[in-house]
Amino acid sequence: MTTEAKKPLAPRAPRPLVYSFPHTTRRYSGGSPLAFSPDGTTLAFASPKDGPAVVCEIPVAGGTARTSIAMDGYAVHGIAWSSTGDLFVSADRGGTERWQVFVRHPDGIVEDFAVSDGERVQHHMSRNAVSPDGSSVAISTNGRQDTDVDVAVVDTHSKEQRLVLAIPAWHVAGGWSPDGRWLCAMRVAQNTDQDLFAIEVESGELTDLTAHEGEMQNVPAGWLADGRVLAITDFGSEFLHLEAIDVHSGEREMFDDPEWDVELAATSSDGRGVAWSVNEDGYSRLRWRIGAGPIAERETRGMVGDLVVSSEGARAAYTFLPVDGPQEIHVLDLASGEDRILLKAEPAPEYALRPESIRIPGTEGAIPAYVWRPAGVAGRRPALLVIHGGPEGQSRPVLGFPVLLELLNRGVTIVVPNVHGSTGYGKSWQTRIHRDWGGIDLADFRSIAEWMREQLDFDPDRLGVWGGSYGGFATLTCVTRLPEYWRCAVELFGPCNLVTMLENDPPNWRRWNRLWIGDLETDRQKLIERSPITYVENVRCPLLIFQGDNDPRIPREESDQMVDGLRALGRTVEYVTFAGEGHGFAGREAAQLVHERTIDFFERNLLG
Repeated sequence: MTTEAKKPLAPRAPRPLVYSFPHTTRRYSGGSPLAFSPDGTTLAFASPKDGPAVVCEIPVAGGTARTSIAMDGYAVHGIAWSSTGDLFVSADRGGTERWQVFVRHPDGIVEDFAVSDGERVQHHMSRNAVSPDGSSVAISTNGRQDTDVDVAVVDTHSKEQRLVLAIPAWHVAGGWSPDGRWLCAMRVAQNTDQDLFAIEVESGELTDLTAHEGEMQNVPAGWLADGRVLAITDFGSEFLHLEAIDVHSGEREMFDDPEWDVELAATSSDGRGVAWSVNEDGYSRLRWRIGAGPIAERETRGMVGDLVVSSEGARAAYTFLPVDGPQEIHVLDLASGEDRILLKAEPAPEYALRPESIRIPGTEGAIPAYVWRPAGVAGRRPALLVIHGGPEGQSRPVLGFPVLLELLNRGVTIVVPNVHGSTGYGKSWQTRIHRDWGGIDLADFRSIAEWMREQLDFDPDRLGVWGGSYGGFATLTCVTRLPEYWRCAVELFGPCNLVTMLENDPPNWRRWNRLWIGDLETDRQKLIERSPITYVENVRCPLLIFQGDNDPRIPREESDQMVDGLRALGRTVEYVTFAGEGHGFAGREAAQLVHERTIDFFERNLLG
């Protein structure tokens, strides 16, 4: 860890019950931090409560959670429970995202299952990864070739891997059909372009279920009891909906077609129970159905983070983040509709109330945004622009970072937009940023900055910007290409140079990054023109930059370039790096130090 002398740590920021994962990053979709036991009486969940994630179990009827798996130095990505009682866990160490699969047997012994010592080999596991009879586990692996990700079936006794889908592409293993004959798999071209396949496991027969031209989303959600695949798709629509696809005829039938995106869905292993979440302007509406029965639903005041259904389809469990309280785990009875809180995270002293949902005028349509204004603060106050990652992600109406709540309580207005490229507002809005990073989003940020300057309750001389990952790129874009607006900025592990970012991509990322960001052969000049490092001399405001040494997505070189460039020009920049951390900070001490340094930085540069 490289930093200046540390102050004593402030009181620990509240930690969530479980990790949440971006549903819209399709190449990593499917992993779940929740799993029901075979008899449905116990729920397992991956928890970062004590630092790096451990796996805990809690009776569904209610009671005390207990730790069942603790692997020192690892963080858990997904879990799946076998009908035999084995609990499978995918985990990585040090933020490398080199996930491996382990198994905890009913006697409590934990051992390697699909583990490789190769520097780049990953084994990714989705929910419903275990076959109905418990004899096989489906994984995604780049063990054959580091540029590709194949689908393999692993024998639970011998641990031998058999490739069932292996061609140059990135694949994600989906779930098993109720009879164990078929396995669904997704081929990912982009976040907005996927194909689904049904693999007859014994023969290796491959059926393309969603052959299409152009971009179309097709994401596996599970299998129905009649043997059809349930898919989240935007086939023929601007928004994501649910369709059932016949494996033999390819016939598609509408299952649910809401006016907003279906963000996630899950089925029971027998296909009778189905639960899904609809994203309505950032708020989740939960819907469910048993067999051929009617669709039931309930509105929520927050965001559903993940969702699983018990093997017999009687109940669902989901993580939930309310707009005004700590994270929760719920259990939903699919027959009666009874919904109850099974577990709640330790509460913080205060929470933000429901934000104002607004639309900011932009050059290519109104930009959705949330605004949290501090209560009881008179006169003009500082304001902070918060930019989400992705860019194909979505800001939700929840202040999920404790640092933002603390700033709000200290009198800072928080502005959280969903600029072009964001999910949740239709296919056209999301795809507009493809190969246009630093283009349409820059126009959106200029529109937002102008809007912020015009607000009568904002101090136009005290505007800040904060973001990580793509949001870090966007933050650097703001301070280098729109420097006249900002008093200060905090940036976390974002790329500053699109050329070197693409040159240093992990091998299996390069295929879609050419489509998503740009081609080094044909777009190099444009990539240079869109890179914040090209405009480093424009920076006027102080910066605080955080970076993990092990980051596989945005190598430390990206932050080093920006810091070196700023220091060579004599600009004010504070730089904090973390050994043993990757793209995000899983360790409690690292997360706490980020919180503390960010508050201190904004106190000196935005609140003063």
